Amino acid sequence: MDQLSAIRTFCKVVELQSFTKTAQQLELSVAMVSKQVGLLEQHLNARLLMRTTRRVSVTEAGQLYYQRCHAILTELEQADAMISDHSRRPSGPVRISVPMDFGALKVAPLLAEFYRRYPDIHLILEYSDRLVALVEENFDLALRIGALPDSSLIARPLAQMSMMTCAAPDYLARHGTPSHPSDLVDHNCLLYTLSEPQWNYQQRGYHYQVRPKGAMRANTGRALALAASQGMGVIMQPRFIVEDYLEKGALVPLLDDFELPKLSLNLLYPHRHFLPSRVKCFVDYMESCFKQTK
Repeated sequence: MDQLSAIRTFCKVVELQSFTKTAQQLELSVAMVSKQVGLLEQHLNARLLMRTTRRVSVTEAGQLYYQRCHAILTELEQADAMISDHSRRPSGPVRISVPMDFGALKVAPLLAEFYRRYPDIHLILEYSDRLVALVEENFDLALRIGALPDSSLIARPLAQMSMMTCAAPDYLARHGTPSHPSDLVDHNCLLYTLSEPQWNYQQRGYHYQVRPKGAMRANTGRALALAASQGMGVIMQPRFIVEDYLEKGALVPLLDDFELPKLSLNLLYPHRHFLPSRVKCFVDYMESCFKQTK
């Protein structure tokens, strides 16, 4: 038995709670995963996992063994990466989860320059607004916008981004221009489905909460901005979504006397004392690009 390989397989089963998912991620057969765990249990003379047709659970002995083995594997990974990075320039894959609209508008234009600097680093990007599980889905990094859930992940703040309320001049000519957040209840508001259906404003210490309603909802801010520019209604979106429309005059800002909460842009990665240089290169590059973003 290759004990180190069996330990890696066992730890992955614990993390994913599935023999099938472990087999897929390690590119093994389910039978091989089961065999490696079984051989490890025979070697230790202890039951590490309880298997049923529907789930995998960890025994008390398995949990203790996982904690020690996970720490050892992490140290080995860091040692391998340190020596590898010391002997050659950064190379290899970096798998990244990027928000759909922000990724298309702000990250994609930066990738060519990154490649020119680091031609041996291969970026694998998933453009999606879903909250991926970094460790379980084998991502190195995730760019995320907005409030972060409590987790063991490391969050590196990159920027604070402004929100704006906008509408097309044509729409305002037909429906009037709101002068106070409360006026929005009488307007057709185009809503983003992945955030709370509540717009929060502040002015001189007073807070105003609006529950807007409208004839359109979408899970992409770019679609909402386009609809608003065509006179469909009022939107509240990050500046990076609407800035091109503002420059062309297709949208105009509303309620400038009221403040909107800013959105935090963070770069997340698993808790590690040592990041592989290929990952650190991308982290540092993103930080240098977005430190002035508003």
